[in-house]
Amino acid sequence: MKRMVCIAVCAVFAAAITARAGWITLLSDSFDGSTISQWSYQGATNTSGQSLFRCFNIHELIQAEWDQSNFFSGLSDPYLILPSSLSRSLGRTLTDRDTFRISATLNITPGSVPDTTEFYQIANFGLYNLAETGPDRTMSDNWSGNSSLLKDACDFVEFNYFINNDSGGFNPGVSATIGAHTAGPDGDYTTGSSADDTNFWHDTDMGANHWLPEGSNLYVELTYYGGETNGLRRRALCAIHRDAEHSEILTVNGVDMFYWTQPLPEEKHFSVKEAAFVNYAASNWGGENGFGQGTYDDLRVEQYFAPGEFFAEEMNSDGFRISFASESGTVYQVESSSDLHSGWSPAAAVTSVAETVTFTNSMPDTVRFYRVTK
Repeated sequence: MKRMVCIAVCAVFAAAITARAGWITLLSDSFDGSTISQWSYQGATNTSGQSLFRCFNIHELIQAEWDQSNFFSGLSDPYLILPSSLSRSLGRTLTDRDTFRISATLNITPGSVPDTTEFYQIANFGLYNLAETGPDRTMSDNWSGNSSLLKDACDFVEFNYFINNDSGGFNPGVSATIGAHTAGPDGDYTTGSSADDTNFWHDTDMGANHWLPEGSNLYVELTYYGGETNGLRRRALCAIHRDAEHSEILTVNGVDMFYWTQPLPEEKHFSVKEAAFVNYAASNWGGENGFGQGTYDDLRVEQYFAPGEFFAEEMNSDGFRISFASESGTVYQVESSSDLHSGWSPAAAVTSVAETVTFTNSMPDTVRFYRVTK
């Protein structure tokens, strides 16, 4: 694999290595209160005037309320849809060409989730581009006849927990969802399908009167495989584990809690810039409103890089630094060239002792290119 990226105007990094993956942490937050200023809330408030997502400094948690009191009636028009989100910037943009994952610990408050036949989803979190997405996650306004439709949500990769019970053949279940970018009000979501390859399709229907466990930690991980070249390519997978090491899948009523989407079509694209916890308002057709309470903890966002693949750069008056993923114990050769035609000269030999390597050098007087081999 080759990748080249310009470092200012005088150095280029190239990678030409295929090996095992390396996961680089983009964001990690234990919610001890030290990063609360980096989070932004928008949306509804509860009856006490509080945000639906709040940092609990004492317990080092995010307290969440999936309060759907701001639901909109499926019989009314025009609709008023007010989703809520607590978000933090990733510091970079990820696209459908990248491979990345987000994980968090979810704990649902016992007795807080109602028995509802309405198609409600709670405990949603993932990666988003909030500047691009609209409020209508369920595309409820698309058939209303309204002359100016609400913009559908788009540009996200998300974990979903649906709590509807015996609702038109649907029971509680979890899923991953990819929202492709759309310029208009026509939603474009990629989920799983029973028509998919049997190696991927897995229905998480828990059966009537069965829900996710309450009052215990659920370790949720959502992965998008944009950089793969095999059958995983452009799919998303969500899984709920029983342990923090993510070694044992949670089973509810005999059903394993993991879910693959179909591949995002090649002509569809998205970009995400924030990690966020989200609460959606949904339509109500006469059943019990969906709501619930719980907490989130230990959020982590990571991006996949093949060893030898560039992931960061820095330049100052003393020179520049380029960082790449690596395999521990491997010797990497950093080479330079002045024009990409006259050959390559050794710049450094670096032995990796971890999953990353940083190469530093003084600023060259002329344009210079760099590559890494092993």
